[in-house]
Amino acid sequence: MEVKCVSCGHEFNLDHWVFDDYEGPVKCFSCSRMMEVKTVKGRVDSINSLGTFENKRYASLAEIRD
Repeated sequence: MEVKCVSCGHEFNLDHWVFDDYEGPVKCFSCSRMMEVKTVKGRVDSINSLGTFENKRYASLAEIRD
């Protein structure tokens, strides 16, 4: 099944049987954006962008929330 990145528009296939009924993260192969993808019976049901953390290291989860 074809998935289109919500950030860069790159299209890629999720053909493996694991993705027939799947809900979880998928990384764009082109721009590295993380997306939450839900598929049902081999068809894309929804795609949502997940927040990204820039190339910054955090000491604790409290810093991420601020």
